[in-house]
Amino acid sequence: MKVAKNYKGNFGGLIRDYEFNPPLTATLDAIGDKPFDQHLINEIVLWKVNRFAPIAVDLIVELNEVCSLRKEEHRKAEKLLSKLLKQSGVDLPMASTLLRFRNKHVFQIIDRHAYRALYGAKYPLYTTSNPAKKIDTYFKYIDDLISLAQAKKVDFSIIDRLLYVFDKQENKTL
Repeated sequence: MKVAKNYKGNFGGLIRDYEFNPPLTATLDAIGDKPFDQHLINEIVLWKVNRFAPIAVDLIVELNEVCSLRKEEHRKAEKLLSKLLKQSGVDLPMASTLLRFRNKHVFQIIDRHAYRALYGAKYPLYTTSNPAKKIDTYFKYIDDLISLAQAKKVDFSIIDRLLYVFDKQENKTL
């Protein structure tokens, strides 16, 4: 194992190769004496865990437009979901989270817990899975959540949370 104190090259020159979340790093480096608030703390935490997902402004506009969708119109967001999945740091669980918080009456979060609680099976997707497969899986999942919400007589807008709690209580760890 090599240690920094034994490095023979220009140690300070290594900074040229530092490329960790460049836009957010620049923002955080410019904080100066600005007082911390919860928003700033959240940005620092996201930077540290490498979960910063910069979304293009035009895509944010499209994301805001899903507020107008109504129950069972989730497939109208297919192009938007496809674009979200192309963003750095955004996979289906994160994309579904953005959609859910934008319109909880149409979209719900898909993740390992909710998927397992609904289907009794392991979440079938990976970061490397085909985007079309992710979209198909998500829309089928939404269809099945609509059916489950109707069968259990619960509000669709909280079904992902119910599945999460159910899975944690009934199935324990992943």
